[in-house]
Amino acid sequence: MQDNNEIIIESSAFDVSSDNYEEFEQELDPLKFGDKLVQENTLKGTIREYQLYAYRHLLLNFIEAKKAAPKKFRINLTYVSSEPEHIKVIKWNWLYGALAAMVLLALFIFMAIKEVISLEYCLLGGAITLTTAIICSLIFVYLMRDEFIFKSQFGNIGLFLIDNMKPNQKDFDQFFIVLQRAIDKSQLKVSVSERLVDELKMCRRLKDEGIISEEAYTLARTSIFKHKQYKT
Repeated sequence: MQDNNEIIIESSAFDVSSDNYEEFEQELDPLKFGDKLVQENTLKGTIREYQLYAYRHLLLNFIEAKKAAPKKFRINLTYVSSEPEHIKVIKWNWLYGALAAMVLLALFIFMAIKEVISLEYCLLGGAITLTTAIICSLIFVYLMRDEFIFKSQFGNIGLFLIDNMKPNQKDFDQFFIVLQRAIDKSQLKVSVSERLVDELKMCRRLKDEGIISEEAYTLARTSIFKHKQYKT
């Protein structure tokens, strides 16, 4: 059973409108472009472009799967936490499966050389184990995740992610440092109460654009409404 405070927080009557997209320059000024990072994964068919703009905006162009429609959106860095969540997931069981298949393949080669069993059976077994090793290796690479998830500062919901060390360590580190500095700089002269309200408006826009889910927006809204410096 919910108490009265929870009912108020979840009520749409206390919601806000999205930030005014028309206030953002539709004709982008090339002189305001900053650092850019492009990450591409041929195996997964993903392309992610990150373009800093006008000191406090990040323009994003994502293709999340092969033949998928691109997602183009913008993030105001004033409302982003400069300390992202680092997620590193490695599915070791698939690598172990690939290694086991390679050992079995070596065994078939040994038996073929020593003529322990007929060559036909060795070729058949070797082909099966080699195919298994390749498939397990591809799945291992496909499921590997090493990424930084940047979240909204007070709502604490994921807004965008960046793959670690792509396209290479040097380019990644350079862009990552510049991005963190841009976030910190954009927040210097903006009060907490202003950031709370405007972050909520930005999250509302991203929800309307389909970038974040309804559930994520509700979580952000609840956290912001509960903040002691939030002003309705």
